[in-house]
Amino acid sequence: MNKIINDRFSKNSEKKFQNTVINNTDIQRYIVNNLEIEYSKDIKFTKCGPYFNRIYPDIKITKNEKILALIECKSANINVTDYVRGIGQLFQYEYFFENKYIEKNNNNLTYDSSFRTVYLYPSEVTLNNDFNISKFKYPNTTKILQINLENSVVRDFSEDQKKKFAGISENLIGISEYYFRDNRLFELYILLDHLNKFYVNKKINLNRKQIEEKELRKYNTPNNRNWRNAFITLSGLGLITSKNNISSAGIDIMRKSYFEFCCDFYYAYIKPYAEEILPILNKKPSISPSDLNNIIRRKNENREVLFVTESDNRYLSSWLNIFRDDYGFIDFKSRTNNRKINYLPFKIEKKQLLKNIISFSKAPKITTFRLDN
Repeated sequence: MNKIINDRFSKNSEKKFQNTVINNTDIQRYIVNNLEIEYSKDIKFTKCGPYFNRIYPDIKITKNEKILALIECKSANINVTDYVRGIGQLFQYEYFFENKYIEKNNNNLTYDSSFRTVYLYPSEVTLNNDFNISKFKYPNTTKILQINLENSVVRDFSEDQKKKFAGISENLIGISEYYFRDNRLFELYILLDHLNKFYVNKKINLNRKQIEEKELRKYNTPNNRNWRNAFITLSGLGLITSKNNISSAGIDIMRKSYFEFCCDFYYAYIKPYAEEILPILNKKPSISPSDLNNIIRRKNENREVLFVTESDNRYLSSWLNIFRDDYGFIDFKSRTNNRKINYLPFKIEKKQLLKNIISFSKAPKITTFRLDN
């Protein structure tokens, strides 16, 4: 883990990030999927030559001599000046498209009619800096895409995502770039599996409410009348598309068993929340949710913590249920504070975490969906 952090924050991390995108076909598939383009082997990600005024876009996406997108890349450790400079570059790329300017010495290229500019960076940028990325103006052609460096999944930082993070300020901090609420992980897994089985090749906009009422409720899960939040959560993770269908990354993830899914999710998404909540529970297993929330606020200089302490105890209750039912970190009866610590996920290897999840997860006994296959 220390090596990953060092790489992210080394002087050459932006160059490494660009090279990773150019050489990682999974990331390329996920980027193209978020641009609503069907991926094929003749789509190329390459470095750009110079445009006017010696401007070098970081990466171009081409297909059959058509420029599909110009990408501006940033690493995780940037300041507001770097970020705004990147936006300025995007405006230049849009200007090139509008005036049909192409890179020098490459006269064979033309722009595709659905051309996009892309701002691409690790999802940590959402939180690792003292500026709010939702409060800038971006070019009309720009799509903001963020990469989770733990699993390479790319998500669209859409208007809905911007709204969720717009409130970060002196009184509200974030510990993770990813939203979870009112769903167990096994419900997310069931939804992905259902979409993968019945809708994977359909390119239409799926009616979320209709699928919930006519198809998903047969699985009899704890939040059986609230599949809407499962769709919202998976969209924010980059695992379903703007059309409510499973994404390329979602399809790849569904090659794993439910237990492997939970194990990978811990490192990619859940760990910051576990590190915030579980050490307190380990010392005070029977603490009330309200007191637990107050300790978390005090620990964070009396500020609210996004997706943890907000909405009274609702987010926190959701986390406690995930920790019990999916991971088995803790055990307790519903509506009681009498909790037992089964194990902590810290300082253990991934193989051991997987074994513990298999041993302690309650999920296979909660739903009619077969999770233990």
